[in-house]
Amino acid sequence: MSMEEIAIWVQVAVVIVTAGAVIAALGIASADRRHSARLTREATAASMRQARLLFEWEAAKRLSILEARGGHTDPVISKDMGAETLALIALLGPERVPEMWNRRVGKTDTELRAFIEDQSQPQFLRDSVEAERAVNTIGDEIRMAKPHDA
Repeated sequence: MSMEEIAIWVQVAVVIVTAGAVIAALGIASADRRHSARLTREATAASMRQARLLFEWEAAKRLSILEARGGHTDPVISKDMGAETLALIALLGPERVPEMWNRRVGKTDTELRAFIEDQSQPQFLRDSVEAERAVNTIGDEIRMAKPHDA
């Protein structure tokens, strides 16, 4: 075998080894991207859970303070405290405060809608219930949110 033939075989071997290295590098890069994407999804999910828990913690803390006060002698302030309490109960939902939910909200979405549509009820109460429904709906969406939705 001549030197030229040996050089050609060496070049062919180098091309084959290089092609193999490129294919291996592409496979490793692809696996690395998948791994990075998974880690990002997990970190996002953990961040969302943490943010939701901190939000719920603040709402629960505020609700606890309002409940510990036991009301107020001024009827206007008492109504404000009651409205805020109801909103916080709606925010926390039946999973977090089931007894309060059953005592103070205790209605299905269908019942709440019927109340809103009932023209015999005062408008401010119907508006309040509609706002409560919005709080419930948003709370449900937050609880059901997945990292890929963000």
